[in-house]
Amino acid sequence: MTSTRFTKPLCVLFVCIFPAVAGAGRPLLVDDAATNEAGHGHIESWYDNEERVFNIAPAFAPIADLELGAAYAKSNASGETSYSLQAKKLFTSPKEHGCNTGATLGRTSVQNDNAYTVYGWGILSCHSPQWGTAHLNVGVIKERDVSSKQLTGVAYEYPLENFMPHAEWLRLEGEKNIMAIGARTELFKDIQLDGSYRVQDKQNYWTLGVKWQF
Repeated sequence: MTSTRFTKPLCVLFVCIFPAVAGAGRPLLVDDAATNEAGHGHIESWYDNEERVFNIAPAFAPIADLELGAAYAKSNASGETSYSLQAKKLFTSPKEHGCNTGATLGRTSVQNDNAYTVYGWGILSCHSPQWGTAHLNVGVIKERDVSSKQLTGVAYEYPLENFMPHAEWLRLEGEKNIMAIGARTELFKDIQLDGSYRVQDKQNYWTLGVKWQF
């Protein structure tokens, strides 16, 4: 497994790495226009059976509408380790009825390797108590010594009792599209359990994780 292959999924799935992801977050791949409240944060950890990767990702909002995050990912298949740093800024605050916007910028690098990836995209999230929530991402991903690739993602969430299921579609230029479904639920106060199932190029993958908010 080359470093380029390793960094690509991390950057595509990092939205799952950085939930971004606080209003939505794990197990979504698509980013949402939400952050933790000022002075609060979360820690997410999850396992992805593609390359048997274990991830842990803390995030914290030092001020309103700004969230800073980091992530550690270890592949048990290749032995490679990756580190990521990310910032998300909201341009408008989330609304119970209506839409708001934001943007994410980040960088992922592989330990003991010169490989790295930088990424950025704009976020549009629209909320309706009757119809659920939709998210749109449009941006680019740039690997070292490789031309930039356009990223487009769409996700839809609708609450059902104590669960929040979702469906999403993600396209990275030059790669096979990703289709995914998943759900999350609150096990205890501030503790979330989540999972997802995705398909890419006729290959099936799953994730299972937990999230602690503080």
